[in-house]
Amino acid sequence: MLFSAIPGSAAQAASRGAIYFVECGSDAQKNDVQKNDGRSADSPWTTLEQVNGHRFAAGDEVRFKRGSICSGMLWPKGSGSDPAPIRMTAYGTGVRPKIVAASGSDAVLKLFNQEYWNIDSLDLSGANKFGVFVSGDKGILRHIYLANLLVHNVGGAEMKNKESGLVVISPGSVDQRFDDVLVDGVTAYNTREWVGIMVGGGNFGWPPESTWSTHVTIRDCVVHDVQGDGIVLFRVRDGRIGSSVAWHTGMQATESMGTPNAIWTWMCRDCVVEQNEAFLTDSPGVDGGAFDIDYGNTNNSVVDNYGHDTQGYCIAVFAAGFVTQHSEVRGNTCLNNGRSPRMAQFQGAIFLHTWNDGKLDGLVVEDNTIYWNPPGTVPAVINDAAFQGENGIFRNNRIYSTSPWMTTSDQSLHFEGNHYGLYSHDGALDGRWSYGSRMFQGFADYQAHSGQDAGSSFRQVAKTNTDLIFWPKSSVATHQLDAAYRDLLSKPRVGVEGGARLHQQMLRGKWTMYAVLSGKLDGDHLLNETTRRQLTMLKSLAAQFHGNGLETVIALRQGPGSASEKGSLGNAISDLDFDTATFVAAPVAVKDLKDRNTSEASLLLFLSPEGHVIKAWRGGFSGAAELGLALRQKLGNPAYSEIGEAQ
Repeated sequence: MLFSAIPGSAAQAASRGAIYFVECGSDAQKNDVQKNDGRSADSPWTTLEQVNGHRFAAGDEVRFKRGSICSGMLWPKGSGSDPAPIRMTAYGTGVRPKIVAASGSDAVLKLFNQEYWNIDSLDLSGANKFGVFVSGDKGILRHIYLANLLVHNVGGAEMKNKESGLVVISPGSVDQRFDDVLVDGVTAYNTREWVGIMVGGGNFGWPPESTWSTHVTIRDCVVHDVQGDGIVLFRVRDGRIGSSVAWHTGMQATESMGTPNAIWTWMCRDCVVEQNEAFLTDSPGVDGGAFDIDYGNTNNSVVDNYGHDTQGYCIAVFAAGFVTQHSEVRGNTCLNNGRSPRMAQFQGAIFLHTWNDGKLDGLVVEDNTIYWNPPGTVPAVINDAAFQGENGIFRNNRIYSTSPWMTTSDQSLHFEGNHYGLYSHDGALDGRWSYGSRMFQGFADYQAHSGQDAGSSFRQVAKTNTDLIFWPKSSVATHQLDAAYRDLLSKPRVGVEGGARLHQQMLRGKWTMYAVLSGKLDGDHLLNETTRRQLTMLKSLAAQFHGNGLETVIALRQGPGSASEKGSLGNAISDLDFDTATFVAAPVAVKDLKDRNTSEASLLLFLSPEGHVIKAWRGGFSGAAELGLALRQKLGNPAYSEIGEAQ
């Protein structure tokens, strides 16, 4: 019997308890429902009432049949334990089992004062306030793991607070918090409520850090088409948002409760936002940015992210009423931010801002790349923040701008080792910098009289490509790359489960992203996390550039597994909802099969319509910025008008 579950030791833990099967709409409903005890696939429970009416014990497992549809709200009872969480997963083959709640239900899936649950591989829709809602009103609730869920089409209730939306794991009182939360590989989209994915929150004023949730990870997730925020951590200690994507955030037409961003943290200690992508962000008021270290944060980092095509800023650091301490903004790429003239003028691409006696302390902004093409003569960096302690640091950053106004800052920020490039039609436009209360015309004047940007440089550049301002038109020199990968690309490709041979010309005639990834499954029959992380970025690329003619081919390294393992791989591919990609078996020589199938190292090739290798990435994770910029330079700006067709 085929099933899939979340990472970790859940399979071993679940074996100690009972297994229950659920198949809504099955022929078993024609029989006496009371005779269906759910203890086998031949005698499954057939309604959610049977599931909701049972109190599950530690180590139990609930399996919903793939392809089935259950109507109503799912609220199973009981809690697992540290050695034996309760699992809720899928069995069989095909699409995820669907849970469809009525429009009058508060949630599609709910847990309250429950802990030690592993839930994965479900399709959840309906309800008027929450897709997934996990809460409580007392004590520490531990080990809430959500993986491989599809949560969508939620909403209809009046928004009264930010704790509403697609996936909300939020305390119900100041006396309750969470510990050990994992949201992994969840796709959440389309809600009339506020948030895509939230962990934390609660309208409790300013409780002490001892009441904050702890050890929270959100990774490999996709959020889009939400009224407010995309992915957030509120009141968390030791949190991470990684390798996730958010777009079409802040879609509320009129501001009613706040101004949203794509991915951000608030009241967070020791939290990291890294290797994410955010684009097409908006707001009914201010903000509307990609990433944000907000007030009340301590030891927060925004590292190696890609924020582009936003109405608001790329990255902001804020303080209000509190001191935001030890913030790091490093290695990020910002492109086409500030598409709103109003927000570009007020916020720039990098925005450092305080209010209500808030202060920044220990801020470092370094090694970031900013491509700034605003709708007006406005600066890429705006700093009007109050600092305590030493000045903030802005160093070793690269700003490529069409606006002659590069930066504006009071004297609380120290600039050093930066590079500025100013692009104009003839390359003769001079730049200007505002520091303290003075505007400097020209880089030499600025360096000589501001005391800033020692070791920095400035270059004037004539635009040669009106479509892609920051990149000159260039010919493709690929002979060396072609030779390096000729053998791989010449091998025949077959369907990922051994189907018919695909046409040999499939990698010619179109721009193609060809990825060789590990098809290794974890102990719970999901794709390994390394592959899922890379696929999250490739799905985002496909959504943006499929309308430009990009094709995506995913070649998975497969070992000589059993029929059950191959069926599980088929389920894993189906659950990716990556309809614009073609999945094939990686063409590996027999002598290399053993070693290569166990490898999780990736190889990505960007191919021209003539079959030439334009660029290659191999080894580790390839981030959204390096992939997205490479495609943009050849295919132009993304065809966002078709993004809904490429989901």
